[in-house]
Formats: sequence, structure tokens, C-alpha cells
Amino acid sequence: MKVTIKDIDKETIEVEIEGAKHTLPNLIRNELWNDSTVIFSAYNKEHPYVGHPKLIIKAKNPKKSLSEAIKRSKKIFEDIEKEIKKSVKD
Repeated sequence: MKVTIKDIDKETIEVEIEGAKHTLPNLIRNELWNDSTVIFSAYNKEHPYVGHPKLIIKAKNPKKSLSEAIKRSKKIFEDIEKEIKKSVKD
């Protein structure tokens, strides 16, 4: 997976996630909505079979908001993994 910053300024960042489908950018976009400093978050994939998703964030500090959303997303996966491991043991 390759991540490229396509555009960045004080309040906006656009990130392309090469190798991702819809799940990852959708999860991050959803987590960004939980941040009160985020004004706008969305992702776009121009064609279902061609191209890469682009995540667009407008916030007071978009880099920090993105970083925090990724940390929260990672925690979600860790929690799911723990629950699966518990279920398999029983």
C-alpha cells in the first residue's frame, strides 16, 4: 500500500491510498467525523475498477486529525482481534 499526499494547505489535506478499496478510506472518513475539529471529511474513488481512493479532510489541523483517526481505527481492529481470539478459545 502506498500513500501519497496529493494536496495540502493549512486547513485541507488530500491523501491518495494506492492499493486500498473502499473499506479503509471509509473507516478513516467515519472516524474523522468523530473529531469536533473536522469541518469536512470524505473519500472519492473515481472509478470502481481503476484509480485509487482519495481521502479529503478539512479541519483546524488536518494532519493531526488524520493521525488521530488512524490511531482510533487501529484500536478498532485491535479490539476486533481480541474478541475473535476470545471466541476461538471458548
